[in-house]
Order: sequence, then C-alpha cells, then structure tokens
Amino acid sequence: MTPDEIIRLRQDLPSAEPFNYYTDRESAWLLQALLPADAPVRAVRQGPLAKLLDRPLVKPLTAAGDGMIRRADLQVLTHADGPIPYESLTPATLAALERAFDLPWLDFELSFTVWGNSNWHWAQTSRPGRNLVLQLNFPGDHAALLERTVGLQDRGKFECPEHPVRRTGRPTLAWARLDIDRGAGVALIEEIQSDWLRFVRWELDDLRHLRPRSRALRDTQAYEAALTARYEKVWPRAVLLAALKLLRDRLRIAEIYYHQPGPGAVLKHSRPPVSLYSSLPKAFCFEPTRDVPPFLRRKRRKHLSRLPKDRPLFWKMAF
Repeated sequence: MTPDEIIRLRQDLPSAEPFNYYTDRESAWLLQALLPADAPVRAVRQGPLAKLLDRPLVKPLTAAGDGMIRRADLQVLTHADGPIPYESLTPATLAALERAFDLPWLDFELSFTVWGNSNWHWAQTSRPGRNLVLQLNFPGDHAALLERTVGLQDRGKFECPEHPVRRTGRPTLAWARLDIDRGAGVALIEEIQSDWLRFVRWELDDLRHLRPRSRALRDTQAYEAALTARYEKVWPRAVLLAALKLLRDRLRIAEIYYHQPGPGAVLKHSRPPVSLYSSLPKAFCFEPTRDVPPFLRRKRRKHLSRLPKDRPLFWKMAF
C-alpha cells in the first residue's frame, strides 16, 4: 500500500479496541461468514465447512437442533460478548451460548501500526509499499503475571525494537501484517508472527547456561510455563480471527489471500514456521489456489512464473 492509502485506512480505524477471544470463537464466525444462508446440517457436512460443525462451540447447535444450521444462531455465538437477544434463542442456541460462557475468555486489546519502507526486501513485503499491522496485545491480567514473576521492568527483553510491536501500554503478543486494496476488495495476509514466547524461551536458555541456580531462572521458568499454558495454542487463532473480522466485517474485503509456505518464502525472502502457513489456514477453511492477488500479478510476474506449475500459490477465502 502507498503512504496515502495507509493514512486513509487508518483514519477509519480506532487507536485501540477490545477483542475478547474464547475457545473456538472462530468456528462460529467462519460458519456465519461463509454460509450464504441457513442450511441443512447434512448438506454442510458434505462441503468444505464440515470440519467446523463438530467443534466444541458449534456442536450443541448440530447435536440438539432440528437439523438446520442458522446464521442468526451462529452470530449469537460469534458475538457472545455483545447484546444477546435471549427472548429469540432456541434451546440449542442457548445451550451453545452457555458453553461459550463456561470457556476461558481472554480480553485482548487490538491496536494498529504501519510496517514497511523503501527497502521492501528487508521488510519482507510481497511488493514495494507498506503494510497495515494489526497488533494483538496481552489481556489485562498479564501485567500482574509479569510483575509477579520476572518483573515489569524486564518487558524489553521480550520485544524486538525492529518489529511492529507496541512500545507503550499492553505489550504485543502477536501481530498480523496486511496488504490491502480496499477499492478492489482484496487483501493479502502477509505475515502472522509472535516474538514474545520465543524471546522468553531464549532468555531461559541463557539463564540455564549462565545462572543455573539463580532465582531469575526459577521465576522465568514459572513465567514461561504460565504463558505456554495460556497462549501458545491460542495466539495464532486469535490473531487470525481478529484479522479476518477486521478485513471482512469492518473493511468489507471480499477476497482474502494468505501465503503458502513455499511461494511465500520466495515472494517475501523469509522462511517462517511452516505450520502458520499450512495447518493454520487449513483449519480456518482457506482453500488452496493458483489465483494471485491482482496487485501482485504484474509486479511479481517473474518470480511467480518460476514457481512450480502444479502446486497452489496461495490460500484464498472468498465471501
């Protein structure tokens, strides 16, 4: 995106906003977003969304309902943190909603920044220009955990100043970099990444080597164990759901692309964890495709032409 496009886009976004994540929230959101209308459960089971029907949050709708999956019921589960029309809920929807309330909730905070400069190879963008960055910042109770274990003053050890993380307020657990053509209704998820847990583990390795009997090692072990239990499996799903909700629900993007591991490494000059670009988009019902975001077709034609002809180039989700 150009600087002017970024400026116009950010004018429509808040500086920060709350984002509650509860286990499997993405399943209800994906079903209501990707189903064009209410549908028989049997028909959905025969299509690409079948995997979502047996997930814990949605299963009460399919197990105790009347054989139909309704978008209105799914929207209640998707927005369980908002006003709820209890008077219109079916028994199945109420059972699913009670399931949602029994799950752990994480009160993340979203904020936004910009990434990229003239050295776009260094910035690992797929084309010259800038990305919008959606930051997933820690829940409110993280500060107490940090202070109780390693200390608030040690925050900087777990952040990279060259990465698009928040400098003040709640620290950034993870982020998504987005390249958006709002006029064409197309976006590319360039990257999903988290430094914090990885940097905590690097700190642990150093302490085990340099100070094996120290209190600092014991405290950091306790902090790492708490972080792993609470966030390791959650953060990729939470940040991807937040990005999809931003793109579809707020910015009205109709086509969302996501990098495949191999082509993404070629286009961005980087090799991130394969799982974030294979199992994660697959779990979110992205479809493999040889389609290319329109804004890349001409600018990266040479690189794209060198990729294998019999393999997908991107993941794609269309609404």
